[in-house]
Amino acid sequence: MKTAQNTPLDLHAQLKQTQHSDDYFLLLFNHFAERVDNKIQNELYTQLMNRYASVSQTLESTVKQLARSDTLRKQAEKIAMLGNWIIDPKTKIIEWSDTMYIIAGLPRDRAPDLAEYYKRVHPEDISIAQEAGNQLLNGIPPEDLTYRLQMPNGSIKWVHSQHIVERNPNGEVETIYGTLQDVTTAKLAEQKLQQYNDHLEDLVQQKADEVYASQLATIHALVKLAESRDDDTGEHIERMSKYSRLFAEILHAGSLYAGQVNDAFIRNIAMASPLHDIGKVGIPDHILLKPGKLTPDEFIIMKTHVSIGYETLASVHKSYPGNGYLKMGMDIVRCHHEKWDGSGYMQGLKGENIPLAARILSLCDVYDALRSRRVYKEPYSHEKSKEIIRKGSGIHFDPVLVNLFEEHDTDFKQIFDHHSSK
Repeated sequence: MKTAQNTPLDLHAQLKQTQHSDDYFLLLFNHFAERVDNKIQNELYTQLMNRYASVSQTLESTVKQLARSDTLRKQAEKIAMLGNWIIDPKTKIIEWSDTMYIIAGLPRDRAPDLAEYYKRVHPEDISIAQEAGNQLLNGIPPEDLTYRLQMPNGSIKWVHSQHIVERNPNGEVETIYGTLQDVTTAKLAEQKLQQYNDHLEDLVQQKADEVYASQLATIHALVKLAESRDDDTGEHIERMSKYSRLFAEILHAGSLYAGQVNDAFIRNIAMASPLHDIGKVGIPDHILLKPGKLTPDEFIIMKTHVSIGYETLASVHKSYPGNGYLKMGMDIVRCHHEKWDGSGYMQGLKGENIPLAARILSLCDVYDALRSRRVYKEPYSHEKSKEIIRKGSGIHFDPVLVNLFEEHDTDFKQIFDHHSSK
């Protein structure tokens, strides 16, 4: 029989009454068992209390750490101007962090609302922002976006948004979330850097143009010197530039060669055409200015103006290998005395093997020479000059170019008449 724990046990009195009986031994056993149970219970209770205290202490520490981490996270978000948001794919309800209110300039007393947020998006960027939002709601993560927000005071913010869509093992959308960061400072710095780079490129290009222009001025000075020695006032090179530009524009407007002519071709041929006889600076006066027909030996020397001019431009071209103007000038100088039937010089090129720019220059040069006064001839009329060119079709000149020349001959006549003092 067990005695209640709150009842005092008078063991001595009970033993006297049950001395050496079975009850005596039962009483002793129960008393011992009770004391053992109490000890075990006390030990277990003590252990449980110790463990509870330890767990409570650990839990309290963890809670404090989590609270501190959350505080640090919020502080970090404010410093970085980084907001985060999450959308419930079932209800389409959005939740976002405090920093989102700061970035978008929205009142904190209002629940997160995509429609209100879109009102802050710049009118020129609203379409891409809304498209990204629709993709998200359909479970498709859009690419990262950088766009503008327009604040109530009229100021502009640049923001960068990132998006993530997570699915469960069944492929169903489980979570939609992302971040929004204010990148205005970085964007403005990027724009300033770009402006600086553009300005620097402009300065470099300006200096390069100045160097290039000085070289061209030197070359054109040599051209004028060569032409002046040939009893010409320099009007010839001006007319050649205008003839060649006109011809190139006609070809570009619609012809068999339209595919070979673009704006760069037109610009380059107008600039390069005056260089065609630059090599004449190396021809002696007694040959260059001879009023009569040249002897075979003299003609051989006269023909060298082609190689002299080509080598002059080639030496400059080495410093500017990508320059289309110089490349076209080299083709013109070397090939403008070639003939369609292959009987020209210096290489004996035939047909379309002659560069198009050189074929154009050949016809323009002959027309201008026929119309001009020379020490060895009087000037021809426009009609006679046109007839000579017509007879040279397929022999001296490209037939396509001759046909176009005849269709537009009055334009060439006008150029000669308006730019000639003789």
